[in-house]
Amino acid sequence: MRALLLAPLLAFATAAAAQEPRPLALRADAESMGATLTIGPVLGDHELADAVLSGVPIRLRLRAELWRDAFFDELVESTTLTTVVVYEPLTRRYFVRSTSGDLRSRVFPSYEAARAAVERDYPLHALTRRAGNYYFTAALDIETLSVSDLQELERWLQGDLQPAVSGGQSLPGAVGEGARRLLIRVLGVPNRQYEARSNRFRIGPEPAA
Repeated sequence: MRALLLAPLLAFATAAAAQEPRPLALRADAESMGATLTIGPVLGDHELADAVLSGVPIRLRLRAELWRDAFFDELVESTTLTTVVVYEPLTRRYFVRSTSGDLRSRVFPSYEAARAAVERDYPLHALTRRAGNYYFTAALDIETLSVSDLQELERWLQGDLQPAVSGGQSLPGAVGEGARRLLIRVLGVPNRQYEARSNRFRIGPEPAA
């Protein structure tokens, strides 16, 4: 009797888990010879939100790879994307800077708006036309920036924050280098790592029987 009562509960838990969005997902499409990479709610936990609000920038490193499915799988193509999310307390705005697209940072009024700019679909396209079976893989690392990274970030943001900051004040914001070092050590935000693999798809005609 206990087993009969437990079965519906297990089924409900499995269905609920299946409905939760995955942190990282890949869906390949043979017709377009590409895939859709989806970054899910990876920035939603309070540790990351508190770290950004405290002045600690968060970096997301994304690497996507196209593999040829064979006896020995072969790496065919790869691409990387780096995105930084940082809060600027003087203007109370969030900046999202990416290594692709517009070289200037995108500015958002809230953390949720900045999250939405990161947690979205990204198209992937296979450049190869070599016939065969393929699949995509993706790896996402989320980490806090080091002090040397922060100095580089300040140079990135010079053009974006100059209207809000006068004189030779360090950017971004009023958080000094020593304070930022302390924040990074004290917060100790652990790195997050996620991986995903797509379904297999084919490029070119099927081999002759």
